[in-house]
Amino acid sequence: MKIIGLIGEDPNDTTSIKNLLLKKHPSGLVFKQLLRNKRGNQLDNPKVAASLKIEFESAQPHFVLFIRDVDGLPTELVKIKKVDDWFNKLNLVVNDKGILLKNIYELEALILADIATFNKIYHTTISFTSNVMYQNDPKGFLMQKTSKTKNQYKESHCPQIFDELNVDEILAKCSYFKTFYHSFKEKVGLL
Repeated sequence: MKIIGLIGEDPNDTTSIKNLLLKKHPSGLVFKQLLRNKRGNQLDNPKVAASLKIEFESAQPHFVLFIRDVDGLPTELVKIKKVDDWFNKLNLVVNDKGILLKNIYELEALILADIATFNKIYHTTISFTSNVMYQNDPKGFLMQKTSKTKNQYKESHCPQIFDELNVDEILAKCSYFKTFYHSFKEKVGLL
């Protein structure tokens, strides 16, 4: 049994990724939320490292999965570097046992990679064939596309959506997730 610590900008993000990974690996992994009370930019506070050290030592996870949104496109290198620097700093706190899922642009890009499942859930007919990494504001895109439906998309829907997404479809259409997933499997001994 491997214990994986989870750190993200929002509990919806960590639960969503947990749901997605458990679809592919339904046994042998236990996920434990760390820094539960920190949201968004609060994770950038220098005091987070001290809190993480205490929680990491208490939970004793085998690895820690860090989830952050770049809030920018792959060409916005300054924003990408900011997330990388944040991860590198906190990875030292967890004894280099961290894995980073760096969402380009934001978590909802993964939904765009399996738009067929989203369409089924929301009874929409959205066509999305572009590279998900280059969709500016995927959350806003999904909200706008469902704005005239009975069930408009909200980010709080992510855990349930991710529970239904096709992981193989995401791996085929989202190169940053594919790279992350390979590192994840390697780190947790699933290769």
